[in-house]
Amino acid sequence: MPRPIVCALVALLVLVVAACGGADAEPTDAEYARAVVTAVDRTDYALARATRAKSMDELGKRLSEAGVVISAAGNELEERGAPSVFSDENEKLVKALETLGNDVSSTAEQLQQPGSEGLLTGARGLSFDSWDQANLALASLIGSGLPVKTLQRH
Repeated sequence: MPRPIVCALVALLVLVVAACGGADAEPTDAEYARAVVTAVDRTDYALARATRAKSMDELGKRLSEAGVVISAAGNELEERGAPSVFSDENEKLVKALETLGNDVSSTAEQLQQPGSEGLLTGARGLSFDSWDQANLALASLIGSGLPVKTLQRH
């Protein structure tokens, strides 16, 4: 084969390999940090919105919506992936967000059951172990130098 054809084929092969590799390439630290910040912001917004409910019925609906948003945030982090250096923390964070979403949704279901009117009487708030687990994973990411924040209390 003439040298220009070989060079052209090699160049084409390099482009094809680069294009294929780009789709599954792991995100940069900055891209991952932005994804985590987005997940945290979405989770905080959904939880804060629930705390502003004016009735038990509205609280149940808002908690149900929050559960969906939080689970979706965890799923999106899982789909996006993380730099290999953060893979363990990402796995913990994804699991904690998915569990928190389920916990919040389950609480919403309980509140919407007949006879649950007194469920929160005297309660100072709701507490979820999965919220703590998400913050532990986030704290680990922060300790590793990733510029993210923890979930806020609402």
